[in-house]
Amino acid sequence: MEDARPPAPDGLPLLGNAVGFGRDPLTFTTDAVDSVGDVFRIDLPVGDRYVLAHPRHAERVLVSERDAFEKTDDFALAFGNSVVAVDGEDWREQRAFLDPFFFAPRIRTFVPTMREQVVDRAESWADGERISTLSEMKALTFEILATTLLGFDPDSDRADLRRAADDLNGYFDPVTWALPDWVPTPSGRRFDDAKATLRDRLRSLLEEAAGPDDDSLVAALAAAARGDDRRDGKGGSRNGDADGEDYPRDVDAAIDQLIGLVFAGHETTALALTFTLYCLAEHPETYDRVEAEVDDVLGGEPIRWEHLDELTTLQRVVDESLRLYPPVHALPREATRAVEFDGDVVPSGAELLVSVYAMHRDERFWEHPEAFDPTRWTERDRSADAYLPFGAGPRRCIGATFATVEARVALAELLRRYRFEYAGEGELSLSPEMTNQPAGDVPMTVRRR
Repeated sequence: MEDARPPAPDGLPLLGNAVGFGRDPLTFTTDAVDSVGDVFRIDLPVGDRYVLAHPRHAERVLVSERDAFEKTDDFALAFGNSVVAVDGEDWREQRAFLDPFFFAPRIRTFVPTMREQVVDRAESWADGERISTLSEMKALTFEILATTLLGFDPDSDRADLRRAADDLNGYFDPVTWALPDWVPTPSGRRFDDAKATLRDRLRSLLEEAAGPDDDSLVAALAAAARGDDRRDGKGGSRNGDADGEDYPRDVDAAIDQLIGLVFAGHETTALALTFTLYCLAEHPETYDRVEAEVDDVLGGEPIRWEHLDELTTLQRVVDESLRLYPPVHALPREATRAVEFDGDVVPSGAELLVSVYAMHRDERFWEHPEAFDPTRWTERDRSADAYLPFGAGPRRCIGATFATVEARVALAELLRRYRFEYAGEGELSLSPEMTNQPAGDVPMTVRRR
């Protein structure tokens, strides 16, 4: 059994697959699926990594055998003891504390504030201005996160929180990931500086958290860290609820949680908005249909919660954008025991990647997988097994509902005001880090309607 390791694509002497994977990890992965199979090794100088690229394997890792797979040390390095990094009882305790802040009734109350932030951002652009789409969307989603879940003014001196969160992401570029930890890199130095900045700013944010009338997540974390009554996401006490009752135990635990939320709470949605606007700009007929739907559904009114389910074409466009350009391109795990997949054995302690990107672009699961086709989402019998933009199982992204509501609110209010025209040269290319980044800018010219 120990000898039945998965095969690796052809590589170079000593370097193995480091050059090919480091140069273009997404193409490397999809090519390896074609040439080697759904289970394969990446032969790296720092040791083997393993890739799984079939829905049945993803289901085992994320759902039915999830106890055999833990989050990797990289998550703890970046996010400490936060819900995005921990497993087991720690995860259950933190989810019990956080879940009420992400329930649909609470998110519904955020829609007017989300809209206000979108309008403010859109009104800062001039007709015919060329914008950096990803930078603008990161600023927007950070402003939404700050004014809804976190409850602070994004225009304050804490705006450097967003820049520091961006630098955390850069540490996980493929080249750094393929090198030993002791090798100094520019992204590693930025990572260390970013963590120090985040911890300093978030500590002051918790210290200044408002009193009992503040029902933000920051206030709840600060109150719990001080030993005050726990919150239920609506300003009420959590005392008497055993699940999550002892979390967080101190300010450092609260800081860890906020680092994960600041990063995950704006980065991925900003990418989803950027990729969706790009897809629309490159497909004018679909763009026209979405624009007409937004005008018809909103009818000149500010967007409300009740409008969201009526924006069916827009939702299909977002779904298709997330398929082609999933903000999280792979889900890292570490095996806690040896596990067999299709006759190949992933050893205990091995780091593996569930490749969301490869499954989303596999012709076995999608007709014409490279094509942007929102109409594929009208098929009622389409299997969701190969679609994992938010993960799957109990560890599915806690902010999935928040993110999908935010995306529809933002896109509807942006598209009713401007026509977005892609101003780049050639097809969009990707440069993945922890998240799936575009390679360079995504310039758009905005034309006021």
